[in-house]
Amino acid sequence: MIKLNTLIIDDELNGRNNLHYLLKSYCPEIEVVGKCGKPNEAKLMIYDLKPDVVFLDINMPKVNGFELLDSLIYKDFMLVFVTAHSEYGIQAVKANAVDYLLKPVSIKELQQTVKKLVELKLKAVPGNGKSNNYHDKIIISQLQGFTIFDVDDVVRLTAVDNYTTIFLKDKNKITASKTLKHFEEILPQDNFVRIHRSEIINIHYIKEISYVDGGSVVMKDGTIIAISKGKLPSLVEKVKEHSSSKI
Repeated sequence: MIKLNTLIIDDELNGRNNLHYLLKSYCPEIEVVGKCGKPNEAKLMIYDLKPDVVFLDINMPKVNGFELLDSLIYKDFMLVFVTAHSEYGIQAVKANAVDYLLKPVSIKELQQTVKKLVELKLKAVPGNGKSNNYHDKIIISQLQGFTIFDVDDVVRLTAVDNYTTIFLKDKNKITASKTLKHFEEILPQDNFVRIHRSEIINIHYIKEISYVDGGSVVMKDGTIIAISKGKLPSLVEKVKEHSSSKI
């Protein structure tokens, strides 16, 4: 049976202990490796323990759950929010949370969440799924709501100052108020490659690779993108890994 190393972050001792008890009693797939109530300590534990899952409270004094997430460099874990407040649903979705549990936590809902976590972990194991990323969709906030689209539909991403333009296979494009580095961190690295300081491409939409003048790619939408010095060999290797014939 798969075991998910898990960290519980909640400023209330009773909240930490109660969730630990429920996970230990009803969710054998979970192994709680740490509990924490202080944001600074929580950051160190995340970096040190590298958990598969973080159960995170939102309303904490001084630094709330969202602010803690924004301060992290290392975010390679599945996230579940646990809170007594229901009004943070959209923010949780934007934070790429796997689930959003309301206190007092229901055993049935907790078990459903753990089942989802296990399924996502299995997909992330090489040979069990197409991606090493936990999420198949991207959510971009807009003035009147937010736009959701599949990661596989992204052809390329271009940085413009602190914004990113996302080009989709249906020729639509979306501007996001996030840096290219943000998307580099959340996109599956087996499909997406940063070939220039202002460009990330989906290798499945490459039409041609040229070695002339330092290297460039031609995308299926006709866009020609120069490759930064030193990026060409790693790009070719990445394409080879996904190709049935040698380049």
